[in-house]
Amino acid sequence: MSLLSISADAKTIKGEKQGYLTGILYLAPHTSAGVGNLCPNASPGCIAACLNTAGRGVFSNVQAARIAKTQRFHAGRAAFLTELERDIAALVRKAERAHMIPVVRLNGTSDIPWENVPHDGAPNIMARFPTVQFYDYTKSARRMAKSLLPDWPRNYHLTFSRSECNDAEALSTLASGGNAAVVFATRKGDALPIEWHGYRVIDGDTSDLRFLDAAPRGIIGYVVGLYAKGKARKDTSGFVVSA
Repeated sequence: MSLLSISADAKTIKGEKQGYLTGILYLAPHTSAGVGNLCPNASPGCIAACLNTAGRGVFSNVQAARIAKTQRFHAGRAAFLTELERDIAALVRKAERAHMIPVVRLNGTSDIPWENVPHDGAPNIMARFPTVQFYDYTKSARRMAKSLLPDWPRNYHLTFSRSECNDAEALSTLASGGNAAVVFATRKGDALPIEWHGYRVIDGDTSDLRFLDAAPRGIIGYVVGLYAKGKARKDTSGFVVSA
């Protein structure tokens, strides 16, 4: 079974209509696999509203698979990365056959600093696939700030993820030209707010292709507006912003 999930959720299927074939690595978030913390910057609101159990994640066999993958990642890193590379290469071939563009999201339900995970002589897996676009969300302000520097992997795009306790970091990201995702309590079908703290809001639910949102360097970033889904609809922590 492939480590990557392909054409398995609504937002990536929307991206296929734009010509992109997305592979997502879903691991067990936070400490749920019992082998460390894959989301060290997760807030209580983020943990409570996590989309790990959304969609196919509601099924026990899917949860078991994510836990097993996470345990393999910790127990045999080199073998795991070799398998992940094979799956990315297979995604690239599949995209080529379909005349599509392959893209990869390694942190579907985790927040691993993949830029710091070397493999087979390369500094990271992005360097092994220099023509493939990688992207992720992160709640690490440090990672996000580094992603805006010239020496960051050019094919790895990050979007900062706002929570109930990191508004200052989100605003700093936006002022520096990075994008910040904000979950709003807006009902599906209603328009998202036009702005948040003076920054323009764009609709992040039209697809999952966050690297296409990137503002030109030197320009302030965008707020990637997301509709509350699943458990987030009942949030009272402030993780979800009132519309």
